[in-house]
Amino acid sequence: MNRPLTVAGLLADPVLAGAQVIAGSAGTANVVEDVRFLGPADGELRGQLVVCVESAVSPPYRLDALVRLAGTAEAAALLVVGDSITPLLSGIRLADRLGLPVIGIACPDPISLVQELTVQVRAPELARARTIDRALRQLSAKRTGQEILRTAEGVLSTSLSLVAVDGARILGEPFPGEPGLHLDQPVPQVGRGVLLHPVLDPQVNRLAAWLVCPVDHSSDLRTDVLSTGLAIIEPFLRSWLSGQRAEIEKDTAVKSQVLAEIISGRDSVSRDVVEHATSLGWRLSGWHIGMHVLATANRPVTDRRGTGEQLAQALTERGVSIAAAIKRGRGWALWTSSETEPNTSSARQLLRTVRLVVADLPNEWGLAVGIGRPGSGAAGLADTLSEARDAADLARSHDFRPAVEHADELGVARLLATWQRSEVTRAFAESALAPLRESEALMTTLRAYLESGCSVVLTAEALGVHRNTVTTRVQQIRERLGLDLDEPSQRLALQVACRAIE
Repeated sequence: MNRPLTVAGLLADPVLAGAQVIAGSAGTANVVEDVRFLGPADGELRGQLVVCVESAVSPPYRLDALVRLAGTAEAAALLVVGDSITPLLSGIRLADRLGLPVIGIACPDPISLVQELTVQVRAPELARARTIDRALRQLSAKRTGQEILRTAEGVLSTSLSLVAVDGARILGEPFPGEPGLHLDQPVPQVGRGVLLHPVLDPQVNRLAAWLVCPVDHSSDLRTDVLSTGLAIIEPFLRSWLSGQRAEIEKDTAVKSQVLAEIISGRDSVSRDVVEHATSLGWRLSGWHIGMHVLATANRPVTDRRGTGEQLAQALTERGVSIAAAIKRGRGWALWTSSETEPNTSSARQLLRTVRLVVADLPNEWGLAVGIGRPGSGAAGLADTLSEARDAADLARSHDFRPAVEHADELGVARLLATWQRSEVTRAFAESALAPLRESEALMTTLRAYLESGCSVVLTAEALGVHRNTVTTRVQQIRERLGLDLDEPSQRLALQVACRAIE
């Protein structure tokens, strides 16, 4: 059963938006039984929301008299329509003592205001029905998610957000989360200050996103209207999400096809392919550095951006201009383009930047990234992307995430792979790493430390531990092995040993 409508509940309704409680705020819990416009025959005022215009309480001593009259008669509240209400101190104290809220509101049409308030108090079902009718009429002509959300905000007089299952923002403001909610269950949720309505994936009928609305729970009527409104909005947003996904899939298919034709055609790509590439903003001339991204973890179906696109955005924010991020096979192909050939230092800087960016992305994505060497023209783009995919496959073979490999290191990697298969190397590895074999943590740390280019920061990110922990473990490794990890030849020997016993 709904709670009785109180003054506080009415104040939370959009019909009283902008109203100010001038005095008697302790009485906002008073129950409102009806609404009455102050007239010559005042009659029974008990439980009434008494409405008057500013002229009825001017000069201010008349407000004092009205407060005394309404308070003594146990009225619920006194609403004064005007924009320059100046009560006397005596009137404020009297309202506080009688527990009679005195509310001021600027409104050009007091009659309409009283009519709206009367509907809210006497016929809340009618108010809810009018909201539903208005929402359906206005939303039926909207096509984009932004239009739908903006229109719904106008109808419900509140702010709305559409967020992914993990809380990431799709439209509106991000949802910071609230304890006690079960966001894994696709049913409407009620939090302490928020309402959430599930938006289902139309193809698989499972949770795709959440429609979020703030609420203060001061009025059951208001909460009920918002809950009903969210349920009405949901099909429109579901339809829009479905359309968005279809467009993304179509766009992805076109880009993947153009890239496949470039890779197969190399320097003899047709004019049509060149024109398509140009229309997509790609340049085939100049120099390119390819990257390939593999993610071993499944991403939420609601994540409209792919892993490659998110990596591209993160790299762009770090100053690396990504020409494109295209779905390719089980992974993503990315590349940078430049007029001149990148030098060795810039290639190494790119490797370091990619490692830092990948380390900042969630470890649970299980990212493995490969980077190719610079290549010129369409054939160079095909070559560098091919090298990047090989490097990504090598990175994926590592037992830690994220992992990044550069094609320049593939020759060394192949040599290491050859060495690690020899009995001599395995015997060396067993002997050299014997002091660490009883400590899995130290072995894992040494392996990650060497594969991360002896970077404490990247090792900590890869292992998911604090960098101080890595520093302590590396020191223990130095002491147990009695080797200098700063010496390149000794680092190489240890890296061969680590791979030999993987």
